[in-house]
Amino acid sequence: MNQGLTVKTIGIGALAGATTALLCLGLASGSMLAVLLFFISPVPLMVAGLGFGLSAAVTGAIVAIAANYVFANVFVATLVALAISAPACATSYWLNLARPADEVGGPEGQLAWYPLADVLFANALFTALAFVVLGAMIGFGPELAGELATRFVARLQEINPEATLSPDAVGNLRDFMLTVVPVAQPFSWMLTLTLSIYIATAIARRSGLMKRPRDDWPRALRLPRPAIIAFMAAVLLGFVSGGIGHAASAFSGALGAGLAMAGLAMLHARTRGMAVRAGILVLAYVAILVISPLILVSITAGMFGAGRHFPLSPSGPNKSDLNRTH
Repeated sequence: MNQGLTVKTIGIGALAGATTALLCLGLASGSMLAVLLFFISPVPLMVAGLGFGLSAAVTGAIVAIAANYVFANVFVATLVALAISAPACATSYWLNLARPADEVGGPEGQLAWYPLADVLFANALFTALAFVVLGAMIGFGPELAGELATRFVARLQEINPEATLSPDAVGNLRDFMLTVVPVAQPFSWMLTLTLSIYIATAIARRSGLMKRPRDDWPRALRLPRPAIIAFMAAVLLGFVSGGIGHAASAFSGALGAGLAMAGLAMLHARTRGMAVRAGILVLAYVAILVISPLILVSITAGMFGAGRHFPLSPSGPNKSDLNRTH
């Protein structure tokens, strides 16, 4: 659904932006509920964009960024701009795009909608770029990793005064954080954005706000083939020391999350109709949680299953309002 900049879209966008701002600002309380709500902070902007067009989403983004700048600081406002607002606005715009299916090799009389795979690929790039910028702002490097390790040890000793770590152990912890943090943060945020897309599209569809048909997520949750090249390049560059390596690690983490989800989605699709499907899926997820290196199996599967799925819907008599950019 596409609407121009009207009083209605401005009002709805401003309301969505205020909601996103509150969800972000609430994180300062430190409560578990506030943390959980922060993870769905992109949803209001996405729903506004899906239902009322890009103008509403951009209006909401401006409100959310400005509110966090005024009531928090520049760093938080940058986080909201790059990691939340930009992906939310772009996602809601792309998911509203459609074109005649015969233009992409599909049947006549049908509309082909922008593939979810391309949206997820773009979200991975948004996520990586956001954490590269944020890392540069805080000066992430050996000194900061060492400070984080020291704080972790101090917190551990507060909980258990008898716990002690040797200088070598603290050094190993610093190296671990220096290696893992640039990968883990984009990885987890990519999962968050994907969950937000799922929730936002479900809300918009049930509210009658979007024309896009429901995506078959087990089939549609993939990354396109160019993402494989980008992921492999990021992994290789991740071995470079310094800022280049940290930036590449951010891209490998975000893209790796997309590929891991794609691999698990393939498992969901392959086990359809099987009587033991629930047991297989539970076993797979538990195994990954218990033995984290098994996520590499899912990432590998996602690489071999790369591709695009175009959801189709009957075309209406009036196609003049369709965005035909893909």
